[in-house]
Amino acid sequence: MTSSSNVPDSELSHWMDAVLNVARQGVQIGQHPFGAGVFDNNGTPISLEHNQVAATHNPSLHAEVNAIAAACRSLGKTKLNSYWIVSTAEPCPMCMSAIATAGIRQVAYGAAQTIVIEAGFGSLGVTGTELAKQFSFPMTLRGSIRREECDQLLLDNRKGK
Repeated sequence: MTSSSNVPDSELSHWMDAVLNVARQGVQIGQHPFGAGVFDNNGTPISLEHNQVAATHNPSLHAEVNAIAAACRSLGKTKLNSYWIVSTAEPCPMCMSAIATAGIRQVAYGAAQTIVIEAGFGSLGVTGTELAKQFSFPMTLRGSIRREECDQLLLDNRKGK
């Protein structure tokens, strides 16, 4: 098994393929352009989910929250300490809190919060990355994984478009 801290960006890029695919599937059915997945250290996807805010009118159903919930159901546990979460965009503070609560300490994402804002999806005034620095435990965040594709997915599917 690969140590979580030693997963190279090239491997994370491969994991992002699956996350981008699920995000695009969500867009095709009218959802916001975000996807996330929970992976084990070998790159096996435990869950792959897209944003479901538009369909459910539930502002808490972000891709990361959905992926964590699905992974917990699948594994039959509430702590995902040895897993990664991979997201098409920098997790917002709500999602970063859910990630931390689930015990996930390895986060990879594509688009930065600045692109999320540019695409019209707003901000709470603090990024998930800034929030993670306040946690009482270390968290590894690796941004810009497949950044160009993740940025384009957001910009091509702006909110209100």
